[in-house]
Amino acid sequence: MKIRISESSCITRLCLQPEIDGLVTVGERKCAFEGCNALEFRTSGYCLRHKGGLPCEKTSYSETPEKTRPEPVTITDPLLIPKIALGYVPFVWFLLFLTSFNGDAFDGYYFFIYSGMCLVFLLPLYAVYLVGLTWQRFKDGTLTLSVFIFHILSFMVPFTWFLLFATFSGSPA
Repeated sequence: MKIRISESSCITRLCLQPEIDGLVTVGERKCAFEGCNALEFRTSGYCLRHKGGLPCEKTSYSETPEKTRPEPVTITDPLLIPKIALGYVPFVWFLLFLTSFNGDAFDGYYFFIYSGMCLVFLLPLYAVYLVGLTWQRFKDGTLTLSVFIFHILSFMVPFTWFLLFATFSGSPA
């Protein structure tokens, strides 16, 4: 057995490596970072995540030994998607305003039709997402009246735009 000492800025650790005729067998070298069981990258002494001997800033391990997987990254603002949905119609209005400067009179009409066609696919997906988000907040106890009204409003504004599209803005044609 060959004894190798790995040093990093934080930790000094002894690693035992089995050796056969002067060569270390493939798959036997582990990362020298404490608590990491990943295989060593080339001959650096560390895995890809801890290459250079420094802990990865994105990986956090809990204090309990049974949980050694990194924490999942979650969206910090649960109202981000409803805010985007609420901003869809003003964004379309702005783009319609920009297309009015073009020489072709039908550019705005085409954009109106395409924006409505997008809602044919997006509104059912958003409705399912919104029901799931509202139900999750209800179960967690974080659903307030203001959040519920915001959810309803964020669905009604694009839905009204969809109704304008479906009826061609009330045109009898």
